[in-house]
Amino acid sequence: VGSGVTLAQAAVFAAHHGLTGLEFAHGIPGTMGGGVFMNAGAYEGEMAQVVDWVDCLDEEGMPRRLSREALALGYRSSIFLRRPWLITGAHLTLAPGDPAAIREKMADLSRRRRAKQPLEYPSAGSTFKRPAGHFAGGLIEQCGLKGTTVGGAQVSEKHAGFVINTGQATCQDILTLIRLVRDRVFQQTGVRLEPEVRLLGCTLEEP
Repeated sequence: VGSGVTLAQAAVFAAHHGLTGLEFAHGIPGTMGGGVFMNAGAYEGEMAQVVDWVDCLDEEGMPRRLSREALALGYRSSIFLRRPWLITGAHLTLAPGDPAAIREKMADLSRRRRAKQPLEYPSAGSTFKRPAGHFAGGLIEQCGLKGTTVGGAQVSEKHAGFVINTGQATCQDILTLIRLVRDRVFQQTGVRLEPEVRLLGCTLEEP
């Protein structure tokens, strides 16, 4: 699968051909390359379960093929977080399955997402990684931060693990709210939340 193919497209293609194992990825808003880069996952599935090897270009522009073991896939991490390599494609192994059952599973996961996640608002998806032994959304809600706003940014009232754009949020609004949530949760629980979203051209350090 080429790295620019969306995870949704890949999941639908697999379902059309009676291949199961990629249903979890259908609702993840990203590409195959991004999915490998972050070892994307949802609903007890993740890319590490289906990726065999990945083609990439190294910093010299030379092609490389990395085995599953060489990818160092972990929770929302891979070797690509530490190496400036460009993912060009991935080889997946899926299992034969009933197309109708596969489509129903994808539909069920979509219903669950719509019921629990604030898909009606723009966001970068789940904002924080799941800390060991905890759920980020539960900690944030426990600290009374659900619904907290900074400018146009808000901790979703539907799922506290999402920072959403209610309409006019700036990058600074989002970053300020993420800092507020991170610091408040640490002060009240001692748990340090780490962003799951990637920050490009900015940091969480105070300006």
